[in-house]
Amino acid sequence: MVFQAEILLMAAAIGLYVYDSALLLRGNEGILFPRRSNGWGVSFGSRNFQIMGKEPFLPNPFLPHRPLFRLSWKFEGAPLSEACDPPRGAFMALAPWVWIMAISLFVLFPLGFFSRLGDRMLLMGIGSLYLSILVALVLLWHKREQLSISHRRFAALAFESLICPPFALNMIRHVSVSIPVAEDLVIAARRLQKPSHWHATCAGCLARLDSEIECEEEGTERMCLLQAHRRRLHEEAES
Repeated sequence: MVFQAEILLMAAAIGLYVYDSALLLRGNEGILFPRRSNGWGVSFGSRNFQIMGKEPFLPNPFLPHRPLFRLSWKFEGAPLSEACDPPRGAFMALAPWVWIMAISLFVLFPLGFFSRLGDRMLLMGIGSLYLSILVALVLLWHKREQLSISHRRFAALAFESLICPPFALNMIRHVSVSIPVAEDLVIAARRLQKPSHWHATCAGCLARLDSEIECEEEGTERMCLLQAHRRRLHEEAES
């Protein structure tokens, strides 16, 4: 079949990119991500099925430049703590290079495979792809202390990015999701989110709290804490 190998190669690149971007979240974990106009959103994993007791989460494949911050929250409710804003602006310099990688892989390569531009476009795609990966790695190296990247972690990121370029598209996600954020997810979301987005986060937390309450024995101290936390969140979601 004409173009069979090229089609398989592009399908493999897309599959590797999507596979590498997926995360497994615990029931008390969520993803905090920046929205436009300095807003914040929260996403949870899928509750329809689990893998090894965790909820699969797939970020928007069309936004590879957006950092993701993994935060946990206590089902019983957490005391107020010092605010700890995730470093959303630390990845702005990397974002254009991630988009050049995406354009190289998913625009220039298909033009080289399936149009009359042929080898010229493929060479341009390979050159721009690896140049953008190298520049992004240099930028990441200079920001390694700010982003809490150890030398070993950087070496692993560099190796997988150069050996498997579809993985390089998730560079910002891999780094941001591993940055420790000490603040409780519920407290951070309440503080950072707009009311409409906070209500949606409350709904996701309530669904997981209900599952936790169903598994807890009646009359225990933990059950009382779970129910009290649920009442507070329910009141905030209804307000």
